[in-house]
Amino acid sequence: MNTLLAKERAADPIIGNVARGQNFLNGLLANRRIRGAVVASPLLVLLVGFLIIPLSNIVWGSVEGTKLNFAHYARIFSDEINFNIMLHTLKIGLIVTVLSLGAAYPVAYLLTKMGSRAFSIVSVFILVPLFTAFLIRTYAWMIILGREGPINNALIWLGLVSEPLPLLNTTFAVIVGMVHVFIPMAIFTMYSSMARINHDFARAAQILGAKPVQAFVRVYLPMSLPGVFSAGILIFIVAIGFYITPALLGGPRDAMISQQIVTQMTTLLNFELSYASSVVLLLVTIATLFLASLFIPLEMIWSSATIEPSNRKISERSRLLSGAKRAFHPILSLFEAFAHVVTKRVLTQQSRWLWTYTTVILVFLTAPLIVVVLLSFSSSPFVVFPPPGFSLQWWERLANATDWHTSFLFSIQLGLVAALFATLIGTMGAFWLVRTTLPIKRPLFLFSLSPLMVPVVIIATSLYIFEARIGLLGSFAGLVIGHVLLSVPYVIVVMAAALRGFDRSLESAAAVHGARPLQVLRLVTLPILKPALWTGGLLAFLTSFDELLISIFLLGRQTSPLPVKFWGDIRFQLNPLLSTASTLIVALVTVSILTAQWIRLRHEQRTAISASK
Repeated sequence: MNTLLAKERAADPIIGNVARGQNFLNGLLANRRIRGAVVASPLLVLLVGFLIIPLSNIVWGSVEGTKLNFAHYARIFSDEINFNIMLHTLKIGLIVTVLSLGAAYPVAYLLTKMGSRAFSIVSVFILVPLFTAFLIRTYAWMIILGREGPINNALIWLGLVSEPLPLLNTTFAVIVGMVHVFIPMAIFTMYSSMARINHDFARAAQILGAKPVQAFVRVYLPMSLPGVFSAGILIFIVAIGFYITPALLGGPRDAMISQQIVTQMTTLLNFELSYASSVVLLLVTIATLFLASLFIPLEMIWSSATIEPSNRKISERSRLLSGAKRAFHPILSLFEAFAHVVTKRVLTQQSRWLWTYTTVILVFLTAPLIVVVLLSFSSSPFVVFPPPGFSLQWWERLANATDWHTSFLFSIQLGLVAALFATLIGTMGAFWLVRTTLPIKRPLFLFSLSPLMVPVVIIATSLYIFEARIGLLGSFAGLVIGHVLLSVPYVIVVMAAALRGFDRSLESAAAVHGARPLQVLRLVTLPILKPALWTGGLLAFLTSFDELLISIFLLGRQTSPLPVKFWGDIRFQLNPLLSTASTLIVALVTVSILTAQWIRLRHEQRTAISASK
């Protein structure tokens, strides 16, 4: 008994200190300004300290500081090679954007008409390629387009050619590889906007005498254009700063500005010219975003499901569309008549052609991954498709490859740490952005998404210089900061959407019954937001797990993450061991996506049951 009393007396000060600490925090959180400063500070420190300041250093260095030397900019536009690289980058970006939108639009349209079960199944076949690493998908296309790949082997077997075609290291290969990367992104970006369009409007037009083509062109298509425009801007911005696919699938004539920046920075050590090239690419991105802002709210590009255009934007777009219709009415009428004759039978068969087309796109998206999986069981010591026989030799080699194990574990560790910090910072930032009453909420939201607007190659080079100056280059902390910077915007988008649909009366009810701010957060808010937290954390982890350029620039002498390991092996040799490692990653991505889908469906079922009660 004496011992028990002694323990209670010893515990009393501790319990009292904890209670006083909680009361102090609750008192701080009760003040709106202090609460806003607490939740906003991690995000602001991250963006200002590791994006704005490093980018400012790049801009300052491009003119050699106080010398204000603009000769490096003049060299970009006066030198024929540099200028052609810039034009080629813009051309490839535009071609890839148009092809991706054209290929993805019918699939996004069909997704809006599917039931929940069919949508869940089809979305898995789109999400798996979307979240599979760029390196793996590019590696798959290196196999498919190679001299011993399935395309050349099929053409020779059919007798159409007598020798393999030079498909690899061409502009064609770059475009195909990049379109394969961007189609899933285009599908979901457009779907998030198109899902809000009521199909009854088009049906009403047909009831009033419009042909199916007219109902689509004059009713549904104009309503879906904001989503198409959002997807196009997003794809174009990412495409002009793309590095992996052009570097591996393209030839010397297919160099893009991202490759030029990396070469100038790492090989030629021409830092000033690299800075100038980065600033030019950044200015092109800013100009693109400025033009986009004239037609749609910029935040709609990344979160179109939760952002409603203002009345001013709607009226401006309506006037533009009305003017375009009047100007091109004769041409539009001829097109509608011709399209009606061509598609009359197809459009009346209950969207069978849409299902057929969607199946073709899904095969295009998943076929490279299937090729990689099959090659992991090849009996050949070389990359040959189809495999000459079945063997587990490459899985045995992977099981004994300690360097791959080390890289894999390091990537898992890095991804988990980055996802943890990104989820914490992004969630706090989303609370601040959604629930703040500041008049500059929209600019703040755009600022929080700024890492998505800046090409990754610019972020990587600017962080490389900045972290070298402050002593973080080559450290695990510096690497985590770079990965968190790229991951946070995805968490913010997911959590902001969840918070906009959150019923705040639940928090008020808890507060009325005596719950303090921390208790409301812990017992009411976060449990309801758990599915969004898991989704944001998963997106942050996959973003970190897939990131290459940040890792290359900030790694130093640390263990190579898996993308860097892949990059080194792909550049020097192709063997089925890469296919085996890729298959393992594809399997992990698939399991992650199926788990996320299961969590979402379970949450929806629980919500439906609660609503019925």
